[in-house]
Amino acid sequence: MKGCVLAGVWGAGKTSVYQRTLRRLATAGCDSLIAMPQAATITTHTYTPGTPHEHATHIFSWLNHLTAFLEETNRRFQASTLPEHRFASVWTPTCLLEGLGFDAPMYGLPISRDALTGVEQRLAALGVHLVLLRVPEDCVRAQCVESTRHHRGPKWAHYLEGFGSTDAGRAEHIRQVQAELIRWAQTSPLPLQVIDTTTQDWDAYARHVAELIADQA
Repeated sequence: MKGCVLAGVWGAGKTSVYQRTLRRLATAGCDSLIAMPQAATITTHTYTPGTPHEHATHIFSWLNHLTAFLEETNRRFQASTLPEHRFASVWTPTCLLEGLGFDAPMYGLPISRDALTGVEQRLAALGVHLVLLRVPEDCVRAQCVESTRHHRGPKWAHYLEGFGSTDAGRAEHIRQVQAELIRWAQTSPLPLQVIDTTTQDWDAYARHVAELIADQA
């Protein structure tokens, strides 16, 4: 198997890179593509009735089931004659996952780092990489607060209010979350690549991610 997990704070550009990478992989003829947006990994579970602990339990269960599915898909592929086939490069199971367990520190979910490390070890054994989109600290307010408020609309603007009473305070909150996320990423068994998003060149970042995945073949 080949693939990657995209991680980053609100406004880092995960969805922009995810969507562009997905198009690149499909255009390149990747026929066995398993794609999961952030909405499927966190949003679906946190926007349902229940307590944070119930959400965490459901998310952890879902991550285990998803990882087991990827493991079984890879096992069946490797046990076949397909790895030696001339079309093996496009038939190799390929995953593009947005957020995954790396959303836990962003949303304050009561999931232990040790528990998630176990899932990441299984993904690493499959050959999956981790790509973290890092927002420079002096760009956080403009990129993660002001720009996202403009592009995401009133509901996001209301959600942002929970990060602080001013934009400066909201930006500081996101900086602290990003620092924690980076610490998580640095302790992950997944091979890590960090992309600095200063230029906000989403097409270039997506090209880099697609090439990283292709090189895993």
